[in-house]
Amino acid sequence: MKNLRLIAIFVLAAALLLMSGCSVKNVSDPVSETAAPADTAETAQTETSDVQTPPEGQSAPEGQTPPDGQTPPEGQPQTGTVQTVSTGSGAEVSALSLAESATASRMLDSSSFEGATVIVLSDGSAIVDGEAVTEYDYTWNVDPTTVHDDVKDSPAEYYTGTEPSGDETVYIAHDVIYYPELDESGFVSQVYDGETEWVYYYTAEGFEDYIFSTLPVRGTGVPTSMMHSAEEAYANPVLHITAGGTYVLEGEWQGQIAVDVGDEESVTIILNGVKVDCSVAPAFIVYSAYECSSDEETGESDVDTSAAGARVVIADGSENSFSGTNVFRILKTKYKSDGVTQKKSHKYDGAFYSCVTMEIEGSNGTLNIFSAYEGLDSELHLTVNGGRINIRTDDDGINVNEDNVSVFTLNGGEVSIIAGLGSEGDAIDSNGYIVINGGTIYAIADPGSDNGLDSDCGTVINGGTVVAMGSNMGGTAQSVYVDGELVYSASSGGFGGMPGDFGGMQGGMMPPDGFGDGGNFGGGQFPGEPPEGFGGQNGGMPGGNNGGMPGWNGGQGGTPPEGAPEPSDGETGATPPADGENNGQI
Repeated sequence: MKNLRLIAIFVLAAALLLMSGCSVKNVSDPVSETAAPADTAETAQTETSDVQTPPEGQSAPEGQTPPDGQTPPEGQPQTGTVQTVSTGSGAEVSALSLAESATASRMLDSSSFEGATVIVLSDGSAIVDGEAVTEYDYTWNVDPTTVHDDVKDSPAEYYTGTEPSGDETVYIAHDVIYYPELDESGFVSQVYDGETEWVYYYTAEGFEDYIFSTLPVRGTGVPTSMMHSAEEAYANPVLHITAGGTYVLEGEWQGQIAVDVGDEESVTIILNGVKVDCSVAPAFIVYSAYECSSDEETGESDVDTSAAGARVVIADGSENSFSGTNVFRILKTKYKSDGVTQKKSHKYDGAFYSCVTMEIEGSNGTLNIFSAYEGLDSELHLTVNGGRINIRTDDDGINVNEDNVSVFTLNGGEVSIIAGLGSEGDAIDSNGYIVINGGTIYAIADPGSDNGLDSDCGTVINGGTVVAMGSNMGGTAQSVYVDGELVYSASSGGFGGMPGDFGGMQGGMMPPDGFGDGGNFGGGQFPGEPPEGFGGQNGGMPGGNNGGMPGWNGGQGGTPPEGAPEPSDGETGATPPADGENNGQI
């Protein structure tokens, strides 16, 4: 039997059995009581007969009424198909594709979006209000061996081709920003901004002391899979949206959707049966929109993003898919105030990415995100108010990345994540807070090294249902609060001091519905086959049917948080198998 890495699972259920008003479910609890991942174990089809009601106090987007019973229009298929997508690390992501043509996707009729601009995508072209969108051969280029004057403080960047007129609010160009092919022998390993990375210096005359770009250290060599040729980039055209307003996306697009409306305008993007694949960069990116918050605010978990300038609406009954990758760090030849670190010109880590605070809402529509790096990212705050979101990634599933400021908030809907299909990755990674006020979240991380919930400032659970699996709960500063009470503290040894302890819980740790039958992760699909390390072994999680976790048996663990009751003398959990023994368990 193939040896599997031991997976330590931190599920917050034990603590929350004592709480009221919200539930963080043990994965052995009946999942039928709450919404399960959209994709079942038997097939990769997405069911729509179970209509979801918007969270309390939240209404469906204006002008959108869920079709009765969510029955697709006559002639439209009710299932998707599974296709295999190779990711940058060599892992395979099984993606739920939409129907064969754009018109075959489940969607609302375009007339439902009164006052919105409807963009229909197909075969590299787009139509707005019955007119073809203008395409330009305008192309972004980058070359660190020569000096150019097109982009301030970034002499490697320049443009060729016919520049767009500036009159169109929607146009197509070939100016996708990507990480270029570079000579692998030109990289050196050194510390940059506190991290050891592969560093590539300018060779252009007069700029030899400046770093042009970096790549992460993964494995034994330079990750060349993150590089792309100019020819591949040109084959991924960009559909630009340049003015505020409401836009509906329908159809299929090979390339990128880029939103750049300026700092004073707001934009709403309605996803109504759209499939976007980009092989060189994020499939969807917001470069600019009105920013409702400030990156100078620190230490607050309760942020109001209701005025966010970037808003995404998942149309009722629709299925939408975005598959993309990242653009790693490209630098300016200008230093930050420390005089040592160069300013960033480009770095976009997620397949669905926003440079400003973003809100996502919906009722019973679905958004699938697949990425060769990170999945759903915001450089400041990210709030999910509703809808179904499925994420599979090589690295982090969700990431909000302003240190000590960013907040990921879930107010409603259902989010299902499998992260770390490459060498590492948290399901949710916040450089500030994670806040769960409602909804359901399944956060499954890399079983060998990373976390289901990883927040630098803390995780606050006020409601909803949370299942979090990973190697541990995060960094040394992380704490988890439920209804205002501290239930987990990494610095005090975790959950070890809770009454009865995890070791005293009876019953196998069963995965959520859709991830396998009878405790077998190998039987599930999300959509497609689960990653290595999750599948193929029947039985309970480490410790067997008695639920005992290694080192957590019968009240073992760290010092309980101040004020917590002393552990009881309850039953201990089962002794975990010796090293190298699976005993039918993961």
